[in-house]
Amino acid sequence: MKPMLERDGVTREIFEREIAPVYQPVVMRGLVKHWPLVAQGRAGLQSCLHYLMSFDKGAAVDAVLAKPGPSRAFTYGPALDGFNFIHDKRPYAALFEQLWRYSHFAEPPLLAAQSALVQDAMPGLEQANACPLLSGDVLPRIWIGNRATVPAHFDDSHNIACVAAGQRRFTLLPPQCASLLYLGPPDYAPTPAPMSVVPDLLRADPQRFPLLAEALEHAVVAELGPGDALYIPPLWFHQVEALAPHLNILMNYWWRPEPAPQRQDDLHIAAMRLAMLAFRHLPDPEREGWRALLGHYVFGARDEALAHIPEGQRHMLGDVDAAFDAAIRQDIVDRMKP
Repeated sequence: MKPMLERDGVTREIFEREIAPVYQPVVMRGLVKHWPLVAQGRAGLQSCLHYLMSFDKGAAVDAVLAKPGPSRAFTYGPALDGFNFIHDKRPYAALFEQLWRYSHFAEPPLLAAQSALVQDAMPGLEQANACPLLSGDVLPRIWIGNRATVPAHFDDSHNIACVAAGQRRFTLLPPQCASLLYLGPPDYAPTPAPMSVVPDLLRADPQRFPLLAEALEHAVVAELGPGDALYIPPLWFHQVEALAPHLNILMNYWWRPEPAPQRQDDLHIAAMRLAMLAFRHLPDPEREGWRALLGHYVFGARDEALAHIPEGQRHMLGDVDAAFDAAIRQDIVDRMKP
């Protein structure tokens, strides 16, 4: 593994010009060190929880709880026929009280409230602790818990993750490592994102998961403290370890580029699942043929590869307006009807 690229003094202009277009993860040290939440996180568990409660409106949020174990990961069960945690909804007051009690345990159960939309759960917190790199319409989510690991997974959005309290270790791998990470089914995972069945890439059994050694040759790793932030490009696998024993807080921002007017930007995972259904029954030689055609039509047919077709006659290979986009989608829906 290699250390992750780091930048200090990142501004919005630098981020948009030099970081986001490169498709590489970058640690941005001290990006949100000015946040009041970071100051409260540095002050300790009790001070930080009191600060958060001043924004809490009492709404129930998603929470997960798991028994302590060697990996301390929210992951699949041993037979992959379920998960190793229970899930419920509870108000932050109950969660914070539980975190406080668990802070007196040498090895407490794993507890986390994950991915709550801040403007709904703690309105005003997002304005008092704003990300300087993004516009206000990119809404943050908050993750609060004790020491635990989320195994390697990917998202199809851009992501800026800001550590507000505690310590986090991020291990990132490019999408090309997918075949080496022992991924579970895309439609059955501990989180909405497809995930590796390996609870912890850094402590895995090499006899059981021999391909991980090659994957980790491509991995980059970084530890972030309060005030630090990380840019994660779409589709990069990331294992996230919350390292502080009693309290770790992350605010993250997911976004995708603005789609064309009246068009949605929501087909990526759905298209992958549909392709899995469409090609799975074909014999291997035919599947390889489709791999070549997808490589051309989906990923390769642009610029010089289209020079033989007049621009006005490129149809799906050219510019697609909202009406044409809607017609293609409807044709696909119609073809899928029994």
